[in-house]
Amino acid sequence: MRYILVFILAFLAPSFMKSGELLAHISKTIYLQGKVGERTLVIKMLCFDESPNREMSYFFDDDKQDCFFKGRIMGNAWRFYSESVANGGMENKQELLIAENKNGSWKGYWLDAAGKKINVNLNPILSIPTSKFTYFSQMNDLDFYDAYKISKVNLAKAKTEKTLKSVSIDWFLEKESGISFFRFRSLNKKLKTDSLNIALETMHLTLVQNYFRFRPDKKELNVSAEILYVTKDLISFKIISKSVLKPQNSFKSQQLVTLDIKSGKQIDLESLVWFGKKTDKKPSANDIQNTYEYRKYVFAPKIFSILKTLYPDKMKSAVCGLNKADTWAVPAYAVTKKGLLLGFFPSGNCSILDWAIVPYKVLTPYLEKKYSLIASK
Repeated sequence: MRYILVFILAFLAPSFMKSGELLAHISKTIYLQGKVGERTLVIKMLCFDESPNREMSYFFDDDKQDCFFKGRIMGNAWRFYSESVANGGMENKQELLIAENKNGSWKGYWLDAAGKKINVNLNPILSIPTSKFTYFSQMNDLDFYDAYKISKVNLAKAKTEKTLKSVSIDWFLEKESGISFFRFRSLNKKLKTDSLNIALETMHLTLVQNYFRFRPDKKELNVSAEILYVTKDLISFKIISKSVLKPQNSFKSQQLVTLDIKSGKQIDLESLVWFGKKTDKKPSANDIQNTYEYRKYVFAPKIFSILKTLYPDKMKSAVCGLNKADTWAVPAYAVTKKGLLLGFFPSGNCSILDWAIVPYKVLTPYLEKKYSLIASK
C-alpha cells in the first residue's frame, strides 16, 4: 500500500511548507484549536530557537485548505499575518493577534478582511481526534494538525454503477476538493472486497489530504479517477491531475494503478506479462535487484521492439526518451479492454501515453494465466 501512496504523493507534488523556514531549527510545535465566531480554527505554529519570528499553518473546519501566516512578537503577544501583506500585497488582509496564558491556552482576536475584530480563544490539541479515519492518521503518522483535519473529512456516497453481475461500484465525493473516488460493493458472499476498499479509501484520503496542502503557486487543482478495466480478479484505473499554477501555467499528469480485488494490493507487472523463459523463476515483488535486471535486459528490449512495430512513427520521438529501450524498463502500467497500457510514473507530460497500448493478441504467448486477460480481450 505504501508503494502506491509514495507515487500519489509524488504525483500531486505538494509543498508542505514555505521555502526556507525549515533551515532554522524548530524548537517547538504548538497545536491549537478554538472558535472564531461560529467557525472552528485549527493551528500548527512553528517556534524557532531564539527567534522573534514564528510561522503558522491554519485551516477552518468548513474550509480545510491550508493557509499560511508569518508571525512576529509584539510585546507579550504574537501578530500573525499573510506574507503578501508583509510584502505590500493585497491577497490576504486577515490577521491574528494572540497571547499565551499560563495554562497553555491562547487568547486574542481575529481581524477579518473587512477589518472586523472577532474574539478568539484557543486551547492546545493534546490528542488525535477519534474518527472512522483514525487508522489513516496512525498509518501515516500524522501530527495533531493533519489528524484533526482528516477526522473532519466527509466522504459521501454520490452514485452507484453496476459493472459486473457480482459487483456494484459506489462513488464517494469529498465536496470541498471535488475529488470523487470509488469503492466496490460485493453482491456475492463469496467475493470479499474489504481489503480492496480499505486500499481505495486510503488512496481517496491521500488525494484529499494533498489537495488541502499549502502550495503558494497553486491557483487551481482538479483530481479525478477513471476506471479502465474490471474483471472478477482485478481492477485497473488511472488518477488524473490537472493543475493551474501562477502565473497561468497548466500541468497535467496521470497515474496508472492495477489492484487485485481480493487482496487490494498492487499487481506487479510480472504477474500480468512475463517475457522470461518458462523455466526461469520470477523475482518476487520485493526483490528489487533481480526485478530490475529482468526489466532492463529482458522486458525493456522486448516491449520496445513490440511498440516500435505497433507504433513506428511515435516510437521515433526522442521526447521523454521514447526511442530508447532503457526508458521502458520501469514503466507505469494498467490493463484496458484493448490491451496493456504503458506509460511513465508522474513526470509531467511523460506520464500520459494513452496510445501506448499493446493488444492482448500480441501478448498472448506471454500473458500469465492468473488474471485471465486472454479471455478478457
